[in-house]
Amino acid sequence: MERGKRERSSSSSRNNNNNNNNMPDVKFFILFCASLFLNLFFFSYHFLSTPLPPPRRPWPPRGGLTWTRRAAEEAETVAAVSCSGHGRAYIDGVTARGHPVCECNTCYAGADCSLLKSNCAANADSGDPLFLEPYWMRHSAKSAVVVSGWHRMSYLTNNGFISVELERYIRALHRAVGNAVEEDKFIVFGSGCTQLINALVYALSPDNATTPASVVATAPYYTLYKAQTNLFDGREYEWKGITSKWINSSVVSTKNFIEFVTSPNNPDGLLHKSVLGVKSVIYDHAYYWPHFSAIPAPADEDVMLFSGSKTSGHASSRWALIKDEKVYDKVVQYMKVNTMGVSRDTQLRVLKLIKVILGEMGGGGDIFEFGYKALKNRWRKLNEIVSWSNRFSLQQIDPQYCTYFSKMRDPSPEKKRAGIIIIMAGVKFLVLLCTSLFLNVFFFSCYFLISTPPPPLPWLPWARLRLSWTRAAAAEAEAVAALACSGHGRAFVDGIIVHGFPTCECNACYAGPDCADLIPDCAADADSGDPLFLEPYWRRHAAGSAIVVSGWHRMSYRTTNGYISVELERHIRALHRAVGNAVEEDKFIVFGSGSTQLINALVYALSPDNATSPASVVATAPYYALYKSQTNLFDGREYEWKGITSEWINSSSVSTTNFIEFVTSPNNPDGLLHKSVLGGQSVIYDHAYYWPHFSAIPAPADEDVMLFSGSKTSGHASSRFGWALIKDQKVYEKVVQYMQVNTMGVSRDTQLRVLKLIKVILAEMEGKGDIFEFGYKTLKDRWRKLNEVVSLSNRFSVQQISPQYCTYFQKMRDPSPAYAWVKCEFEEDEDCAEVLKEAGIISRSGTIFEASSGYTRLSLIKTQDDFDLLLQKMVALVSKGGVSSI
Repeated sequence: MERGKRERSSSSSRNNNNNNNNMPDVKFFILFCASLFLNLFFFSYHFLSTPLPPPRRPWPPRGGLTWTRRAAEEAETVAAVSCSGHGRAYIDGVTARGHPVCECNTCYAGADCSLLKSNCAANADSGDPLFLEPYWMRHSAKSAVVVSGWHRMSYLTNNGFISVELERYIRALHRAVGNAVEEDKFIVFGSGCTQLINALVYALSPDNATTPASVVATAPYYTLYKAQTNLFDGREYEWKGITSKWINSSVVSTKNFIEFVTSPNNPDGLLHKSVLGVKSVIYDHAYYWPHFSAIPAPADEDVMLFSGSKTSGHASSRWALIKDEKVYDKVVQYMKVNTMGVSRDTQLRVLKLIKVILGEMGGGGDIFEFGYKALKNRWRKLNEIVSWSNRFSLQQIDPQYCTYFSKMRDPSPEKKRAGIIIIMAGVKFLVLLCTSLFLNVFFFSCYFLISTPPPPLPWLPWARLRLSWTRAAAAEAEAVAALACSGHGRAFVDGIIVHGFPTCECNACYAGPDCADLIPDCAADADSGDPLFLEPYWRRHAAGSAIVVSGWHRMSYRTTNGYISVELERHIRALHRAVGNAVEEDKFIVFGSGSTQLINALVYALSPDNATSPASVVATAPYYALYKSQTNLFDGREYEWKGITSEWINSSSVSTTNFIEFVTSPNNPDGLLHKSVLGGQSVIYDHAYYWPHFSAIPAPADEDVMLFSGSKTSGHASSRFGWALIKDQKVYEKVVQYMQVNTMGVSRDTQLRVLKLIKVILAEMEGKGDIFEFGYKTLKDRWRKLNEVVSLSNRFSVQQISPQYCTYFQKMRDPSPAYAWVKCEFEEDEDCAEVLKEAGIISRSGTIFEASSGYTRLSLIKTQDDFDLLLQKMVALVSKGGVSSI
């Protein structure tokens, strides 16, 4: 009995010991499962939702956010709005009761885009490259960019209209991809994917030829070649159809031909070469990227076109590589006259996108690998369906070796399957647990120390969010803005980088790493109309005017209202009503890449169709010189420049000939309010300066065709944005047609920024932050100081502008013109601009405005540094010592 009890007791003890020994295994197993769960959570968040942010670098430094936080929170909150995966919300989208609403994909509807429309047609018409949108959503943190209210307000950068850094990165991209030889070529940017087409046709057309150049293409071809050539209808070139008509013609060797070659071709994707073998060939390589085509060798033609829309998926920009300097110079001239370059907002965004593309190339985030797999899979699926029937067929594209992927590239390969083998045998449990815990620590650090969780889904603009994908862009923007440039320059997020750090870009006459050195004997540049006098205003309103542009923002060519932002149109109309400078209720509105683009668009729209003689374009001197230069450059068969109105006032032909009259009010250069002289039906009123900081507003303008400029409203000349108010629907429709063919509308990046700026202007009106009050006081003070200096001498005079009642300020308003129209009173001073030049002042001669050389224009709207130096030079000039030194 005792023995049995001892055995049972011993057995029970052993069982208890075994159970106790198993307890740690259970605990470790539970810990291991919890660890795996956390790893799965972190892995899903970082790799399937938002990618891991880049490792910390010396630049930009991290720290608490100030003026960018508000914009970052807004962007993240809008991005978090759920649209069921069949749409998306945008920060410039339509709002309902203060909340952003979803913009649904085709065939989807409902508040969250979850409803599939019945019997909805599949729209496979446009070439919107939205297949790359998921790529940019995965790379949200790296591709976001913050645009400050004062970013690049000038017309020019330190390299004219082109960003130095963007050009450098585009060249680096071509070298890395191997799709183009760029070393021996010039580069020029264009607005949209179409503007450079006509620019190159113009540049390749011979000057003063007896017969126009013949523009041709091989069918099937991109239809815009024909549509754009016919729309501009220049005297230097004409559309002559397809190349097959001219292959065996003797005319080819004697007549100037301009041949378009699209390679890969749109629509069939085949690689093409010139058919006629003529000298002037434009190679359109929009699709010559590894996600669309094999890259057998780098392209090396004399004129090559590339499209940003097909590179990154953003329907925004295009560039050309040009070998011949004369052709390049003519294209640059065209771009300057047509739109004054490309929006700097767009250039900033494209630079950011290309940086991401280059940074991810050859790795798991390669955009070309992503795009190739997406299109290869779509091509395979479509081929399978088409092969079921002998009713349809697709083009045949043979596999080809691709230098980028270093392998044969199949346009429609079989789907490859990859197996994942998980090997756990032979690994001790403790080692596996430690590995899992190590990953927990790693992901925890990335999650809480480097990044932050996504914002909550509800629309809570007042809540302080923990930022995730916008933080890096916001920190970079604040770090760049904090760079000290001695108050005589500024650093930009798209500026030149030296040793990994951004550098200061100095104002005129200043130099040094921090722009602290005044250049001796530097001329005061009072030539251009850069409205940089408003830059301090936007620095004061940094938080309200900043925007965050996500990598996936508005990648499509179109918005919900064609090429025009519904919200921006609504806010522009509200701005006119609030200021009281224009009646907009009964008029259509159209946007342009600067008001300069709309000048020719309106001339085209007002010219009669199929008239026996061209319309006569005129203006009253002194007038804005671009009216003449643009009309002459496009040289359309429907219109021609006919000089100044004074030559036609008493002419009998005014009543019988179609005249298009430009009226600038307030006028550039003298700031006076004008009316039509000829009193014809077709009058274009240019009201670029009809805002309270430049002029009194006696009453709202209410003409049939009115032009306005964003550069003079907010000071952002760099954004290249303008608009027209048009009463007649037929004229409006012709302008829309022109815009569609010329540039396919205005950059969506620009429209987003302008919307934000106008929101700030409206919110601050009639308060302490009123931009018109700020601008008026600044210009009134400058005008007063210049007048005081000029009045000390009888050698010079400026235009007389009387005080006038202003409905906006509701009081008599002293003059505050944008320019001083200076007259040299002495007979011996025949060339007034030259007199000022000898005194160290650069001005714009009166002859440019078709006035006497005894006049010249001085700009009062540039930086404070520019004005201070101008005033200093003028004091020296009118003083006894200054005069005697000339």
